[in-house]
Amino acid sequence: MARAHEQTAARFRDVFVLGQTPPTAHLELLAGALIDGAGGLRVNGRAFRIRDGLIVPDLDAFDVDRTPEAVFEYWMIVSEITGSAAWHMTSVIASAEEYAAALKRMDSPQIVRALVTSWLPSADWRTDGTALLEVTLYTRADEERIERRQLLLDPHNEFHVHGRELIAEGRGGISAQ
Repeated sequence: MARAHEQTAARFRDVFVLGQTPPTAHLELLAGALIDGAGGLRVNGRAFRIRDGLIVPDLDAFDVDRTPEAVFEYWMIVSEITGSAAWHMTSVIASAEEYAAALKRMDSPQIVRALVTSWLPSADWRTDGTALLEVTLYTRADEERIERRQLLLDPHNEFHVHGRELIAEGRGGISAQ
């Protein structure tokens, strides 16, 4: 992710022409860099289009390897491409150290669930062509929360929130609007 952002910034500086470069150019460059850097993902046709100044991925064009790593990578890329202000205030927690750091950043954290068996993202492919991804996130968007989300990847490569489990919450938060 970080390398894709660096490549995009450098490429954008190279191609930017005041008054000529469309406002969506940076998004298009970022989407291309993220997809090009993906290991478990291929695109058949056009990966995205611009509609009303927003980048919209063509989810059916993606071919996601049937591995847990590919599901997680695909979710991260699609989230980054379509990212809202709330997404940019969210981080993945994959270790006890990252969890402790998130708790330290929170305003008056209250632990709701003390025992967590794994922080690592996990994914399982099902026989019906869907996959279930579980990931632990820290977000400051509107309210501070650490939660374990279950996301269902459907056969058309669209994620749906399948469940949420609150782990900790704080009194802070930043307006995501």
